[in-house]
Order: sequence, then C-alpha cells, then structure tokens
Amino acid sequence: MLSRTERLKRLRITLMQGGQVDGNLVNPQIAESWQRCIESGLDPRVTPPPIQIGTRELKQLRERDELTHRFAVAEMHSLYQQIAGSNFLIAFGNAEGTVLDTIADGDFQSSRPGRGIVPGAVWKENLRGTNALGTCAAGRQPLIVHGAEHFFAAYSDVSCFAAPILHSDGELAGVLDASSDCSARHTHTLALMRMAATHIENSLFLAQQEKHIVVLFHSRWELLNSVSGGLVSFDTSGQLVAINKRAREILRGISLRPGTEFDSIFDTPFDLALAEMSNSRQPTLRDNLGSRYAVHWRNRHSFEKRAPQAGKSAGTEGSGGTMPPLARPDFVANDPVVRQQLDKIARAVRFKPPFLIHGESGTGKEMLARHIHKASRRQGAFVAVNCGALPENLLEAELFGYVGGAFTGAQRAGSEGLAVAADRGTLFLDEIGDMPLSSQVALLRFLDSSEVRPVGGRQVRIVDTQIVAATNVDLEEAIAARRFREDLFYRLGVIRLELPPLRERTDFGAVLDSMLTEISPESRIDPAAATLMAAFGWRGNMRELRSALLQLVMAADGARIGPSDVLDLLGHPVEGVGRQTHSLRTKIGREVTEMLRSNGNNISLTARTLGVSRNTIYKYARNP
Repeated sequence: MLSRTERLKRLRITLMQGGQVDGNLVNPQIAESWQRCIESGLDPRVTPPPIQIGTRELKQLRERDELTHRFAVAEMHSLYQQIAGSNFLIAFGNAEGTVLDTIADGDFQSSRPGRGIVPGAVWKENLRGTNALGTCAAGRQPLIVHGAEHFFAAYSDVSCFAAPILHSDGELAGVLDASSDCSARHTHTLALMRMAATHIENSLFLAQQEKHIVVLFHSRWELLNSVSGGLVSFDTSGQLVAINKRAREILRGISLRPGTEFDSIFDTPFDLALAEMSNSRQPTLRDNLGSRYAVHWRNRHSFEKRAPQAGKSAGTEGSGGTMPPLARPDFVANDPVVRQQLDKIARAVRFKPPFLIHGESGTGKEMLARHIHKASRRQGAFVAVNCGALPENLLEAELFGYVGGAFTGAQRAGSEGLAVAADRGTLFLDEIGDMPLSSQVALLRFLDSSEVRPVGGRQVRIVDTQIVAATNVDLEEAIAARRFREDLFYRLGVIRLELPPLRERTDFGAVLDSMLTEISPESRIDPAAATLMAAFGWRGNMRELRSALLQLVMAADGARIGPSDVLDLLGHPVEGVGRQTHSLRTKIGREVTEMLRSNGNNISLTARTLGVSRNTIYKYARNP
C-alpha cells in the first residue's frame, strides 16, 4: 500500500500534467478543492501574486461583520493561550476569504508564510488555490491542508487548520484558521479550532436571536453551556426560528424546519413549558421521541410581552407587580460564568430577594450591584456604603440615621440615614465581611422587619429597599472563626453571585478593548500586546487593568500600544502567576469526554462531529 506522501506525489504529478484528480489518492476534501481550482482556471505551475485590500476597505469589512469579528477576536485571545509558543498564527477570515485579524507567535509571523497571512490578505480559493481558510469558506467544513496538499507548490511549507463559523440562520459568518510550518503539525489542533469556532457560533446565536426565546438544552445539567449543548429559538407564538447544528444532531429524527410548532418537537405545550422554565429552579423538557433534557432559557423579555397568554393576568407577576423587561448590562459580559450570574439576576430580581456578591477585590462587584438596581427598575436611588470604612460606633448611625444630639459630634438637625435614602431604591452594602458583629445584629433586625429606627430616636419608619451585599471575604470561614453571624449570612445570601477574577475570564480580550475605548477612544492595542497582557495575573483585577491601560495610553508613542510598551510597563509575565489555563491536552480531553457522553459514547459520531479520526477520540477518551 502506498504511503500518504507517495499518493500525494503521484496526484501532484497528475495535476501538473493536467490530468484528472483522483479522489482515492488524497483526502476527498482536497481532491474536490483541486478540481474546483482547475475549473476556476487556476494553473498549478503559476503561483498567483498576493492579493491585499486597502486599509479603508478592511475597516469597512470589519464594520460590516462587527458582531462576528468582536466574538472571534475574544475567542482568538483565549485560543492563543492554549497554543502560544508553538509557532502558530491564528487568523479570522470573513465568508469571502479575506483575513480580518490575526494573532501570531513572533517567529512564524516574521517568516515568509506568516507575512502572507495578515489583515487584509485575500485567500479566496478560486484566487489563491487550495488553502485552509479559503477552502473552508468554499466547502463550509473543517479541514487540514498540510504541505503539498496546497494547490500551489509555493505554499507546501505550511500546515493549516480551519473551521467554519456559522450564523444562527446557518449561513457562513467566517472562518477560524491556525497556520504553522509543517514541522508543527498537530492532529488535535483541528479539534481545538472546531471547539473555538463553536464557542463563537453560540455567542453569535444568542446575540442574533435576542428578540426570540432561546432554549439551551442538554441531557446533563453540567454540560448546558458547553460546546455539546443545543441551541434553538422560538418566536412568541412558539414557532421554530433558528437551530444550531448541535441541536439538530441531538434532535435527529424530528422535523426541524423553520416554523415548526414547539409541541411538534417537545411533548409539552409552549405556554406550559415557558411557565415551568420561568418558575422551576431546574426545568426539564422531553422531546417527542422520549428523550429528556435539562434546559435553560434566554430572553425573558420575549416571554413577558406575551405574559397574558402564559397563564398570568396582564400586569401581574409572582410578587404582585409588573414584570420588568430584561436589562442589558453596562459592562462586558461575554464570559459564560458572568452570563450565568446575569441570568440568575434576571430570574430573581422581580421577587426582591437580598443578593450577596462574592469576588476578589476589583472584579466589578459594584458594577454588578448597579446592574441589579437597573434590572429591578426601582424608582429610588442606588446608595452605596462601605461597611469596612466606617468606625464601629458610627456604622449604625450612618445606616439608620440619628436624632440631633444622639452622640458627641452629631449634627443638630440629625440625619435620616442611608437606608432611608435608599427607600424605593437599592442599598449596596460593600465589604459586608468587614462589618463589626455588633452592627450585624442591627442589620439582621432591619432585614427581617424593614424597620428603621434612628439612633437616639423612638419613631420607626418602614422602608422598601433592595439589599445587595458584596465581599471578597470567605464568609463561611468568617462564620467558623466567629467573625460573621451565620443567620445573617443565610439572610443576605438568598441569591448568591460569584464574579470570577479577571485572569480566569474567557472574555479578557473584549474587556481589554472596551476599557481601552472608554479611556482613550482613538487608541488601539496590537494583538500581540493584548496577548501579553492576558498572560499577567492581574491580582487587582479590573482596577489594576484600568490603571495599566491609562499608563500605557500616556506612555505610548502615538495611538498604537505595542508589545514593547507592555513589557516596559509590566515586564515579562511570571510563570505560574498568569491566567489559570489548562494544558491543551486537558482542554481537548475534557471536551471530547463531554461530547462522547452526549453522543451516548458513540465514537464514530463524536469523531465526525469534531472532524477528527476515531483514533484521536480513543486517545483522548482514555487519557482525558
């Protein structure tokens, strides 16, 4: 039997002589691409010159595909953390095969092939021959183009991996590509690219279907937000609008044409299913073939517009008032953990429970508290108090007010206190873990009764206040050390929210871009510089990042921040202190294991879904 290299040599000889391409000698995707190139009039003996669009046209293409471009850049930064140092270049191209953005290791970026893969370069298959980015755009399938598999021999020193990115309507949105020299060929890189492309697709789906009811579903709760979860959207009458590829695979055997009624897919009427998803903590759905799924739904506002049809009288909700529409966050929230916290807020806020936010210093706890206030649509003020900054003997007076002359130094006219100032609004208790025990007793009494009695006074006032507390302290440890009351912990933490540190967020690139735009709209940061910044530990989280960006903007030569600027300010990242990323093998092993479980341990189906060989699945299934 001929080796792969020998088969490819024979096929290239046939190609150069103008013969018929034999699909049995090479990957059928490559054979089909070569045939398309021949039909397009390309001559394999004459390499076409590079094609590069101008800066203005590149800007227009980025603006046209702004949503996809934004999600792709964020994912590229995350992906680069997995393959940095392996001499790879990651590119995002649009549906026409034009490169819109790149991130690269220095060595490959400066090489001859690397210099050809830059923003604005056109790699359309019928112009540049078989290449991963252009051929993936033409065939809409993930593929590897290795060495001599390129139509033109001039590109035979490059190995490329590409995966398509689809819009929620199934149309091609773009292509994610990773390129390197042939010596760095890794069969698992295509699986990683495919997973990254799916993350982008899922973000696109949720954004493009924001006016419809989106149902996320999976046979296992813990995998709802993974690449193996299904996404399907319905209009307010319960008709199918869009469905992603994974959902089609999960629901195979069921008609899934646009306009299909909800109860033709699932065995529960649309209104009842929405009511359960609104009220149940762990809702489930069963399809009409009998399979049951854990579900989560998005875009509550679409349901609320049709609330009278869903078994609720107009203008009512669980606690007797009108249900407010979903509030958009005023900050970047592309990270799945952050999105999960926002979904929790959206489900709970109309019941006015106390919220307890935990996170490291600088992670944005006050921003999240302000989002809760915004989501509640309360008419009063947002009032913040730092419980750790006030002396113990003054904390109660600040919170609940005091009458004139109640203590030495008190104002003659007295003070109504912050709790009263937050009436019909939100009282944000920051650094609640540092509140003295004596004040905790008074706060617990207030939470139970909503009654405010000023220090030194007798008159009691009832206030309507949304309580949000925040801390960077482990309160359970504080309870064990008798520094925090256990009953107050459970009273405050009806809804507990967790903000991840910046180093663990998957949307670091988007956070960086948003913050830089806010600080200096005309400034830009090179992808390589952004990648360097992503590798730092950021112990001060958002505050530290903002301070660093402000210094970079002031120190940069011009409006462009480069890698040298970052290194001059921050130095080299310290190994082990940066972002908490898993190794490449661990990441792929986890995803393969999840996909296997969702496919009923079907090796062949999982290999087809990820676009890799059965042997690769066996390897990672044995050693996840």
